[in-house]
Amino acid sequence: MIGLIEELNTMRKIKYIPLILIFSANVGAAFTEPEMRQLHEINKTYLKKEVDSREKLNVAIKESIANLPKEKSNILKLHDLWSQATKIKCRLAILESLNTDAETASKYECLANEYTLEADFLNSTY
Repeated sequence: MIGLIEELNTMRKIKYIPLILIFSANVGAAFTEPEMRQLHEINKTYLKKEVDSREKLNVAIKESIANLPKEKSNILKLHDLWSQATKIKCRLAILESLNTDAETASKYECLANEYTLEADFLNSTY
């Protein structure tokens, strides 16, 4: 009899586990509308910064090749290597923000900064 009562109590507890999981997941993701807008604006700002920096880098690559045509092969090789390093560097740089609200902004900020560094370097070579 005692075993049956204990089994019923255990079954009652198990019945509530899905509800607890659903509630706890929703509480963690509950943002207010202003917070969601603010996060969207932050991400949009860093995405724009990344796009602008990438465009400046592309201009710098074209200008470097135009000013140093004999070095075209080296410029393109350097860009390829720099791109690989940037991907790895930014991946490592944002480890702390992975799966957080700051992940997107951190990623695009890192990429923008690296594109700017590469463009500045290329612009300094001629």
